[in-house]
Amino acid sequence: MKTKFTIGLLSIVFGLASAAHSSAQDLGPHFKKIQEGIFVRAEKPADSNAAIILTSEGVVMIDSGHNPPDSLALSKAVKQLTSQPVRYLINTEPHSDHTTGHFVFSPPAIIVAHEGATESMKRAYDPKRNEKLLAEYPDMRESFKGFKMITPHIEYRDKMTLNVGERTFELRFLKSVHSEADTAIWLPKERVVFAAASVGVKRFSNLRPFVKISDTLEAIKMMKALNPEVVVPGHGAPGTVKILEDMERYYTTLVEGVGQLVKQGKSLDDIKKELRVPGTEDWEGKDRYPNNIEAAYRGVTGK
Repeated sequence: MKTKFTIGLLSIVFGLASAAHSSAQDLGPHFKKIQEGIFVRAEKPADSNAAIILTSEGVVMIDSGHNPPDSLALSKAVKQLTSQPVRYLINTEPHSDHTTGHFVFSPPAIIVAHEGATESMKRAYDPKRNEKLLAEYPDMRESFKGFKMITPHIEYRDKMTLNVGERTFELRFLKSVHSEADTAIWLPKERVVFAAASVGVKRFSNLRPFVKISDTLEAIKMMKALNPEVVVPGHGAPGTVKILEDMERYYTTLVEGVGQLVKQGKSLDDIKKELRVPGTEDWEGKDRYPNNIEAAYRGVTGK
């Protein structure tokens, strides 16, 4: 028994030493090491983020990249960092810009998402999106070889804890913040939270008709209470809790502004023309601002 324990311990130490050595390699300009063994690929602010998390028992990934070329870049980085396989791939949401590249990693990776993700992926799947991408970017053609839609193998409800090696992943459902199946991932030992698309960095989110700003504010409050050291949004560069605070301030100000104008008897169209939230002048996605006002209006009026 003692011999087996010693061999196992040496194997883990060797594996971690190898990972530490490999982490010094250049993974490319879009990769950022946010903590030991945790790497985030964040390219353009509008593109989805993805993460590689090393453990003594294999790799855990968060999403699979904006498009298959990003997925291949992630796969290459994994191979540079470790000889271990990708064991789990956790979805922060089911939208195609987070899930199209799953086929690059699964099999063998087990896909984990919140209940409803599979149905959402199947309902939204449109082969024409891939055809359009290939028409616009012919250099993507090679990266799409072998493509097929890979849906989650495990769907949890509300909360799930996943222990892989020395790391703990706490999955928490974020209701009505962006998609039908949003997941925040909290690493308590490392104090890192992956906030999904509940927040962004200087970016207006697309608030679909079922999104409730009140639920988004509750999600932000929950994640702030975790006291994270690092916040990784679904889109935009990783940062501190300030990302959560900025979005909380934005949504609170937006709702208050809409509420004041409603009391003055303003129509929704009038509010869209008049209301501006200070500090958002340089934000991306200004075409989404009107549907942000619509979401606030629904919350204020109940319509």
